[in-house]
Amino acid sequence: MNRTLVILCGGDSSRMGTTKALLPFEDKTMVEYIYDKFSPYFDKVYLSVNERGDFTNLGLDAQEIPDISRNAGPIGAILSCLTMIKGDRAFFMSVDTPFMDPRVAVYLYDKSYNYDITSFKFEEGFLDTICGVYNKRCIGPLFKSIFFKRATRREIQEKCYTNLIDTNVIEKLSTVSFEQQFFKVNDRESYYYAVFSILKHNFVC
Repeated sequence: MNRTLVILCGGDSSRMGTTKALLPFEDKTMVEYIYDKFSPYFDKVYLSVNERGDFTNLGLDAQEIPDISRNAGPIGAILSCLTMIKGDRAFFMSVDTPFMDPRVAVYLYDKSYNYDITSFKFEEGFLDTICGVYNKRCIGPLFKSIFFKRATRREIQEKCYTNLIDTNVIEKLSTVSFEQQFFKVNDRESYYYAVFSILKHNFVC
């Protein structure tokens, strides 16, 4: 298998007002929920964090990588992780997308061979979605984009050998809809929606 996963847990969570990774979700925290859901599909899991030790108390079998470029957003976190992970590439996802299906991640990983970036061809409204495989060959372009203050997803994809896959393939991989896969827990309203959606699903099952 030999797959690597990075869960992005840093950031300021300004709209939420508290650390999203530690929000209660089912009978655990959000980051534990994501870890338990995805770790069976990956050999190695890393947590991208603001400071080393942020989630040590959870006891997850995941190495923490602190963000060395806090002002560069998720692109800075990806750069930090690429310089530290073992292997040549990793699948990156945000901790605030609890409905994502691990099979989608596996599909992207398996399609990422020889590419610098492998992700989906998102519509305009999904440009901020972190979901994709980044190769260590991206380190140079990511660093330059941050240094020259051009760290946008579109700019980086143009500088890297990028494989963008049509989102229509998702319906063949999962029963979870495209919109639900990339639903983001950004604020209290979206958090309560996610919590009640999980509770409703579990009750029906």
